[in-house]
Amino acid sequence: MAMGNLPPFEDREAYGGFFPALLQTWVGACFRPTEFFEAVGNSQDLTPALLFGVLVGWISVVIEVAWSLIFPSALLPMMRQEEIAGVLTGGIVSLACAGLFSWLPVLLGILIGGVIVHLFLMLFGGANQSLTMTLRVISYAYAPQIFSVVPLVGWCIAGVWTLVLVVIGIAAAHRTDTWRAALAVLVPVILCVCVVGVLYAAVFAAMFSAMRSP
Repeated sequence: MAMGNLPPFEDREAYGGFFPALLQTWVGACFRPTEFFEAVGNSQDLTPALLFGVLVGWISVVIEVAWSLIFPSALLPMMRQEEIAGVLTGGIVSLACAGLFSWLPVLLGILIGGVIVHLFLMLFGGANQSLTMTLRVISYAYAPQIFSVVPLVGWCIAGVWTLVLVVIGIAAAHRTDTWRAALAVLVPVILCVCVVGVLYAAVFAAMFSAMRSP
């Protein structure tokens, strides 16, 4: 993907249509990130990037919900008829809700995450492009979220891989130093973890104090 090219998803006719371009964009983002995100930096069009990120995130959520219904379905022969009806109804409703509405939290995650990363990138002097560019990077960096469907370890693989892609993507698309991109991405994550840790500690301290009270 030479300088001046666009990601396949933004030049679909040249790559054989919607689905071939979608697949090649996913492969490029996951396995050729430096070259891919240099191409991401060649445009300011946010719409196709957002569509890609939301689509991948939406597919991941729907598959996860469908996967979570497999274990209860295995217990159906041991249930009473009314229990089976309840399980099936709940599963259908959950899957329908995921299919209809799960795109919205994915979209909000991209937008909020992009704004936060861009603010920290400005703080560390690496924001050589607009907020739109950061949002483009975040959107395409959602590619590994599809691995979250893998039981037990999928969420960890997807999360770490996405963070790595965001760092590589910010550095390539903004034409900035990798260390600036890494700080812009990792500092908010570390701060968030610290805040959550403090909240959990406060809750446990309050519970322990309540248990010791006469």
